[in-house]
Amino acid sequence: MPNSEAGQGTRTAAVAMVSAGLVGLAWMVEASARQNRTRMMHRRMVELALNALSAGDPVTARHSRRVADLCYALGQACRMPRRELPTLRVAALLHDMGKIDDRFFHIVHSRKRLSKKERSEIKSHPHESAHILAPLEPEHPGIRAIVSSHHECWNGSGYPCGLKGDDIPLGARIIALADAFDAMTQPRKYRDAMPLEDALEELRKGAGSQFDPALVELAHTPAVRERWNDVAERDLFAERNAASGVTE
Repeated sequence: MPNSEAGQGTRTAAVAMVSAGLVGLAWMVEASARQNRTRMMHRRMVELALNALSAGDPVTARHSRRVADLCYALGQACRMPRRELPTLRVAALLHDMGKIDDRFFHIVHSRKRLSKKERSEIKSHPHESAHILAPLEPEHPGIRAIVSSHHECWNGSGYPCGLKGDDIPLGARIIALADAFDAMTQPRKYRDAMPLEDALEELRKGAGSQFDPALVELAHTPAVRERWNDVAERDLFAERNAASGVTE
């Protein structure tokens, strides 16, 4: 009888453990599903913001995606912590969000040389971008500082705060380099795309003044250069059509 009672107790304990395990597993599955839903919602919100930035302007949309891809490649090359790479990518996608302000529309789309007043006005867009993206800060810590600093220069001559050197967030330094590279390697109405080697040489000329010299050297490494070349060539056909006035 005692053995029977002991056996019954063992079975009861086993059932309880299995039940607890199943409850725990169910909780983990539900938690994972909630996380996945949250990530999906976040991705959709980022896409919504990008659509707002580039509404009716596929050139801006392609530019934003290329800059994000260039930044991601360079971020990996400089061994940026893996948890920070998504923040870098979102910051790169939306770094010009502040330009959707009506004050900047005629400046952004102007085909003439900007006046002194217009240049002064456009310099406020990094702060505007950071303000718009503030709700993303809990999900992407540091995104406001990155976006607000992407026009700062290594030697302190940039804007809006005149930060210099390592005082500029790494993500902002990466975006500055990728943004300049993309501008040079895509065609415009008044010029064709600059060849990869020429663009990289221009970046090297700006090392230590406009750009972080260590990042410039990383951009010249074979792995990054190959990836950047792929990104630069991806949209050339569409960009040449846009530059020549062919509608999409």
